[in-house]
Amino acid sequence: MCDIVNSPCKICNADLPLHLGDYDTAPEEVECFCSKHIPDTNVRVFTLMEDDVYESLPKGWVMGIRYLTNNARENREMNHPNVAARRSIHDVL
Repeated sequence: MCDIVNSPCKICNADLPLHLGDYDTAPEEVECFCSKHIPDTNVRVFTLMEDDVYESLPKGWVMGIRYLTNNARENREMNHPNVAARRSIHDVL
């Protein structure tokens, strides 16, 4: 099972689709960022490589997730945008 939530952008509160896998990570263990507010460090950036089916997001849509706890980092493969599309992942350290 998984926890699917709309998580607000840490800066502007825009709703962002978030998938937290297996209920192993609580929503407060991550920070989400819309494309306009992705930080320059310590964030995983997701870019859609095709149109998303669930959320009707276009190819090229971008979202960032910052993992605040060791638990969230360890489960990062299950903690990602809730989209039904291929995506590229870029870690900004």
